[in-house]
Amino acid sequence: MSANDSTSVRTRFAHRLLVRGPVIAAGIVLLVVAQMAATAAPGRSVAGMKRILQPVGSAPVVAMRTPPHSSPAHAVSVPVRAMNPAALAAAKRRADAAARNAAPTIPRQAGPESAARKPSSAIFNNLNQPGLSAADEGNGVTPPDTTGAVGPNFYMEFVNQFVGVFDRNSLARVNSLDLASFVGAPSGLTTTDVQVQWDPQSNRWIYALIGFQTGNNYVLFGWTKTADPTNLPGGWCRYGVGTGSSLNDYPKLGHDANFITIGSNVYSDTLPTYPFVTANMWAIPKPLAGDTTCSSPVSAWYFADATHLLHNADGSLAFTPVPANTADGSSTGYIVGAHDDTTAAQSKVMVWHFAPGPTLVADGDISIGSFSVPPSVPQPGTTYLLDSLDGRLTQAVQLRDPSAGGIEALWTQHTVAGAGGRAVVRWNEFVPSTLTVLQEGEIGSDTDHIFNAAISPSSGGSDAAVFYNRGSGSTLALIGAQTRQSSTPPGQMDAGEVVLGTSATFDQETLFQGNCTTAPCRWGDYSGASPDPSNAGVVWGSNQLAGPAFFGFAQWTTQNFAVSTGPVSVPDFSMSVTPANQTVGVGSGTSYTVSITPTGGFSGQVVLSVDGLPAGATGTFTPNPATGSSTLAVTTATTTPTGTYPLTVRGVNGTLSHSAPATLVVNPAPDFSLSTAPSSRSIGGSVSSTTYSITVTPINGFNSPVSLSASGPLIGALGTFSPNPATASSTLTVSIMSNTPAGTYTLTLTGTSGSLTHSTTATLIVNADFSLSASPASRTINHGQSTTYSITITALNGFTGSVVLSISGTPGGSSTSFTPNPSAASSVLTVNTGGGTPSGTYTLTISGTGGGKTHTVTVRLVVN
Repeated sequence: MSANDSTSVRTRFAHRLLVRGPVIAAGIVLLVVAQMAATAAPGRSVAGMKRILQPVGSAPVVAMRTPPHSSPAHAVSVPVRAMNPAALAAAKRRADAAARNAAPTIPRQAGPESAARKPSSAIFNNLNQPGLSAADEGNGVTPPDTTGAVGPNFYMEFVNQFVGVFDRNSLARVNSLDLASFVGAPSGLTTTDVQVQWDPQSNRWIYALIGFQTGNNYVLFGWTKTADPTNLPGGWCRYGVGTGSSLNDYPKLGHDANFITIGSNVYSDTLPTYPFVTANMWAIPKPLAGDTTCSSPVSAWYFADATHLLHNADGSLAFTPVPANTADGSSTGYIVGAHDDTTAAQSKVMVWHFAPGPTLVADGDISIGSFSVPPSVPQPGTTYLLDSLDGRLTQAVQLRDPSAGGIEALWTQHTVAGAGGRAVVRWNEFVPSTLTVLQEGEIGSDTDHIFNAAISPSSGGSDAAVFYNRGSGSTLALIGAQTRQSSTPPGQMDAGEVVLGTSATFDQETLFQGNCTTAPCRWGDYSGASPDPSNAGVVWGSNQLAGPAFFGFAQWTTQNFAVSTGPVSVPDFSMSVTPANQTVGVGSGTSYTVSITPTGGFSGQVVLSVDGLPAGATGTFTPNPATGSSTLAVTTATTTPTGTYPLTVRGVNGTLSHSAPATLVVNPAPDFSLSTAPSSRSIGGSVSSTTYSITVTPINGFNSPVSLSASGPLIGALGTFSPNPATASSTLTVSIMSNTPAGTYTLTLTGTSGSLTHSTTATLIVNADFSLSASPASRTINHGQSTTYSITITALNGFTGSVVLSISGTPGGSSTSFTPNPSAASSVLTVNTGGGTPSGTYTLTISGTGGGKTHTVTVRLVVN
């Protein structure tokens, strides 16, 4: 900005952004000083160097609420705002004079191209339908600022004051809502300069625009809660940033892996002339993945204001920064801005990108072909001209280009003055990371003006389509398209033009002072183009046409369309089934995945069926009909014969029919058997537990766990399996207690898996027995003394009868006796010593015999 462009002081407040405050006499000097300081500031304007710019501030973000009732549109003609309006007006006059003095040629009439120039591209899948129009609004903003974007299931078109959702299979309107209600604009705010994109990285739709009201301007933005945009009142998250007296005009929307990005031109509304302040950029961190409730924290960082001006690499003021619609998974989304051409022809495009933080990286200038302000566009039957704007870039799409080694490339365009004096569309494919031009081309005409364009590669990355308006003094404004393929020579489009729509009459609007009278009729200000995320070789777009004026209002119309970049394939589909073979047992089921692959733009539903199932078997598809894939669930009956069965899965859509093979193998039902080893165990007395080995033997591919249990008349016994459930083997441990009756017991061991149950048996023999104990364990006596021990006989497992007691190990000269002997419960052992009994320590062994069992116990005798 030069000193002549500033007329007032601007005091920056961080909470309202950029410019706010009264106009005072010292303003001119202060703003010029601010610009000079910003120019000299380190890291902000050193020509030829990559600069890192920190954010000027973070703006408070408010959630916008959709009102319960739609707000009426405000009738207004929005002026185009330039960096230097006087210079732009002078440049337009020079360009218009050059156009009038251009050599006359035979006019090219609006309509399809001749057979000699039949285009290689074509309308894709018959998708070319009217979109939103002024009739949807009743009255509203002129121009419509038509734009659109395509997603996996829908196409969205935004115009000033209206939003539309369309079915991408037919372009039939699904839902619509006035723009003010959609964004939740406060009362009195006029919404304009709409932008919309599909973001494949976050699987959401995003939008941006401005709301203007003197002293109360807004930057508005938001996104869908999910990938479905159809719930316009309730399915979106809406936000706004109040910018006070700073009008962030001509916002351009983009995104990358980290940020939603907005570029704008800032003007001050404190003066009726709206002086230009600076270009600005906004970085808005994306919502959290999976957030469907608008609960993510939202912040908005801005990078320029009245004291922090945004510059190009050569130190000149930046203008109209355009973030790229990053249509792949790139983590870096670039921003481009053509140098302002209102005062002189230019030949540079500035490049920036955001880095995490966020910080703004000023990458540098790219040199391109010289460009200057284009002339206005004449119309047949009237002296009214159409506004072709200046040489600013209006949109950009970023995608990897396989023909350039897979490098990230950015496609963009602008309307400029052509060599023949008419308006042409200049397009470029840049490599922004290296500041180089991959290719540069121009779309022009010997007779007509080409203007208001949009360009996009297809999702293939190396082909592209450009959509534009074409018109002249003999041709009503129409929408045309040209395309290129990867094999097309650099800088060229393929021969021929696809005409997508034609205006019904010339554009006129007399209700608004200055529109179409003292200045050209407002047109554009831009159009839309985006790659089809589902079909390589297809680009979608929206653009403007003109209808008859209605009581002084321009009755603009729009057209939505999809164009293929090469020969159109016949819509069709193919099918496959995975896995190709499945094996089941009688009475069980399995499943297959049926995949439907569209070709040639096929987007219909396929009705599925299956042939060849064996008797008693059923097949069910979910979903059916299907568009992408379906699950075939096959269930057999217990009566289904075993064998191998070839299946045929069929898909039908109208006259199209395809099939895919599969195989079903039905085996006997999986089963198992149980066995036990050894078959018999004996325990009792001192042996209170024993084990059995249980073996699970699978049959016919059985591979499920088996739950084991034991049953029988065993009293006081405890049985445990380890492991349980078991897949191959388990150990059964059986423990008995002392009161478990003697006897022979049959244990029934049962294994259960689902509906399968099998059993085996084992024998457990419990023997009756007894045990001996003595107390005390030791006695000490002198020569000639006597002592006693108590002997206890404990019956085990139902033992009955008497036990005969005996002793060994007594010293010489001693005598012993048991009272009673035999005994069934207890006895007293008496030991008598004499004078000749040797002194010493003796171990006495007491034996008990009864019922065929013998047990012993020992005590100690000390003789002093």
